[in-house]
This record gives sequence, C-alpha cells and structure tokens, in this order.
Amino acid sequence: MDSFPAFVPLAGRRVVIVGDGREAAEKAALFDGAPCELVQLAADDAALDPQPYAGAALVFIGDCDEAFARQARDAARAGGALLVNCVDRPALCDFYTPAIVDRGAVVGAIGTTGQAPGLARRLKGELDARWPQRLGALAALIEAVKVDARRRLPDFDARRAFLESLLDGPAAEAALAGEGDRAITLAREALEQFPLIPAKAGKSG
Repeated sequence: MDSFPAFVPLAGRRVVIVGDGREAAEKAALFDGAPCELVQLAADDAALDPQPYAGAALVFIGDCDEAFARQARDAARAGGALLVNCVDRPALCDFYTPAIVDRGAVVGAIGTTGQAPGLARRLKGELDARWPQRLGALAALIEAVKVDARRRLPDFDARRAFLESLLDGPAAEAALAGEGDRAITLAREALEQFPLIPAKAGKSG
C-alpha cells in the first residue's frame, strides 16, 4: 500500500479552494451539501496570505502554475491548514483526491496516488453502478438501533451478529426503499426476536 486511505470529518470544519477555473469548480462540487464552511479564493495575492487558511481541514489549490501553487501551499501550511492538495501536482500534495462514490454516510474512495486518475474514474463508475442510491439510509438504520441493541445484547459478538443480520433482512429492504420509519420498526422487531446470549467477560462494550 503506497498511501493510507483516511476519511476527514467535515462537520463544522473549513475547506479552502484556490482557483477560479475548471479545477477549482470540480473540487468545489465535491462539497455540495457537505456540513462544512467552504471558502473559495482566486488564484491571486489573497491566496498567498496565510490568514484565510486558519483552521482549514482541507485546502485545494488549482488553476495556477507550479510556482504559484508552491507559494499558496506554503501560505496554507503557515496558516495552519491540516492537509493541502495541489491539483495534478502530486509532489506538492499532502494527500491525493480520490474518485468518490457518495452515498451520504457511506462513501467509497478510489485512489491511485495520483498516477492514473482515468483508472480511478473507471473503477468509480463500476462501483457507482453497483451501489444502491439509498445506501446511506442503511447505515443510518444501523446507527438508529445501536443503543437498543447494546441494551438487549450486551455480548459484543451477539450484538455484531444482530447488526450484520439486518443488512440482509426486511428492515434493510425498507431502508433502501426510502421507508425509514418502517425500517426502524422492523429492525426493533427483529431485535426482540434475536436470541439472547449472556455477556462474556471482557467482550461487552
């Protein structure tokens, strides 16, 4: 593995995008509907001031030559930005932008360490075609019943078995069909019928 994939929480965070062309627009589109503050800067002297980058979780620098990208990257780091990406300049990047399949809470990310973006796009298309559009609702269903499952099934293995069983049952079908309330009802009914196993020492939690 040449690079480690990781997910950066966006809620309440700042994302800064530098540029006023296609590259910046494509990066900005990734954050449509995301719970972050999106700051966009033109590729001019303002982007060389560290202040706009203060507290930024992610910075994307595009639509500029390498010399400007390097200066903007240095300004972002001086301002305290966590991670900086210079579009199509892997040697200047703290991270690479993957091809993303977005299903809300469920996100698929395919990376090639910047070597073959066309391959990443092709693999993304294959994954996008296979994943249900409401896959995020299935994750939300699991989250919604976790507290009840912990209360009724203190044994970790039993609880994990129950939560995984939901993925193939009628509750999952309802969630994927957009019937969120019905999905939770079916999940809770399944929980009441799931066999109880006494908690093992060291396995609860």
